[in-house]
Amino acid sequence: MRRFVLVVVAALALTVALALPAGAGARTIWRCEVPQPDGTTVTVDFVSAADAAKYGITTANNHAGKTFSRNFGEECTVVSG
Repeated sequence: MRRFVLVVVAALALTVALALPAGAGARTIWRCEVPQPDGTTVTVDFVSAADAAKYGITTANNHAGKTFSRNFGEECTVVSG
């Protein structure tokens, strides 16, 4: 019986250890390359959020990103990492 309890506790500890670090530092960024008057570009991160927000940021990029590109020449991408 004691061996069974130790195996169950070890299995739970392993499961928790593997599950926690997976999303701990992950984030999604909406990054735009903004053209400057002198011909150079500046990288600007407009939104930084947890990867859980990736769907919303991607949806916004599909709409606002096209408008930014058409009106201001900015190229925007969604970056996860």
